[in-house]
Amino acid sequence: MYNQNAVDENVSEEEALEEKSRKRKEIMREMVMIESDFRKKIGEKDLIEAELRKLKKQTSQIKVDTQAKQDSLKKVEEDLSMMEAELRNQKKKMNLI
Repeated sequence: MYNQNAVDENVSEEEALEEKSRKRKEIMREMVMIESDFRKKIGEKDLIEAELRKLKKQTSQIKVDTQAKQDSLKKVEEDLSMMEAELRNQKKKMNLI
């Protein structure tokens, strides 16, 4: 009977060690999967950040281009205004003759 208890205790300890080992392996598998997902998310984050930087750069260029076009438009409108005034002056001269 004493031997049977000792054998039962050894079997129980072995089972406990096997259970611990199995749980450790399971946790390690989960950690590997989580780390893999984590690295994928970091890559996704890096891509999004790069896209945002590109969009900000494009936005800045659009602002510069828009300002340049507005300046050009203002200059053309001033030229048109001066030409209209010159045409009116020429018509007045023509009417005086």
